Amino acid sequence: MSTAQPLEDKVSIVTGAGGQIGAGIAVELAKAGSDVVIADVNVLDTEYNQQSSTDVGGADRAQEVAGRIEELGRRAHIVECDVTHADQVAAMVEETVSEFGGIDVLCNNAGIITVDPVEEMKEEEWDSVMGVNVKGVFLPSKAAIPHLKESNGAIINTASIAGSIGASGLAHYCASKHAVLGFTKSLALELAGDDVTVNAICPGIVDTPMWNKVLTPTLDEAYEDTIKRVIPLGRDQTPEDMGKLAVFYATNRNVTGQALAVDGGILQNVI
Repeated sequence: MSTAQPLEDKVSIVTGAGGQIGAGIAVELAKAGSDVVIADVNVLDTEYNQQSSTDVGGADRAQEVAGRIEELGRRAHIVECDVTHADQVAAMVEETVSEFGGIDVLCNNAGIITVDPVEEMKEEEWDSVMGVNVKGVFLPSKAAIPHLKESNGAIINTASIAGSIGASGLAHYCASKHAVLGFTKSLALELAGDDVTVNAICPGIVDTPMWNKVLTPTLDEAYEDTIKRVIPLGRDQTPEDMGKLAVFYATNRNVTGQALAVDGGILQNVI
């Protein structure tokens, strides 16, 4: 007799799912039995992001993620959505409900980063990072909440260890991730009476364009040397690590308002 998977016949939305961490979350949710809506965007309104271009190709990369999910025997559905636009977010939620009948898990994962000191930072740069990283958590949550109340579902926000620390050149990014953590804790209280859980994942160092194209070049050291210098466990984290935590959050009904760092011990390494 086969054992039912913990998320069997559930429906999850993952924003920013064309990127490595988003893909890791989407695939792990599928492994746990969930069908997955893969949301991403090909073109942004701004070039202030880790791709340094308005053409980011997220919806195109989502095709490969969909293939991985379908190989696991789960349904995958791609939606092109810029999470900073309320109309596109509403359409994403409506399309998900029309296609699958409801929503059980919302993973607000879309995020961008740039590096600049505040003195030199352009207003558009600040607005772009705060828009995707904070508004891009608020809008999907607001749109999905009525459906998550019906399913007693879960909201899972991708924050960062930057939500617990400061970093030179990253004032806007750190501020955005601090905001995500405050939003997560507050929304958890708002939705507790409806049996909807709200939690955050705080990745450490993952081999993604955020590190390879943006952060590593500013550190004047190789990526591998950064790993050895700052991570007590001596290894970087993986998209699969983040996905496994997402599954934990989605299936544990008595965990809410939490923010767990998946960082190999970085936040403990303060001296």
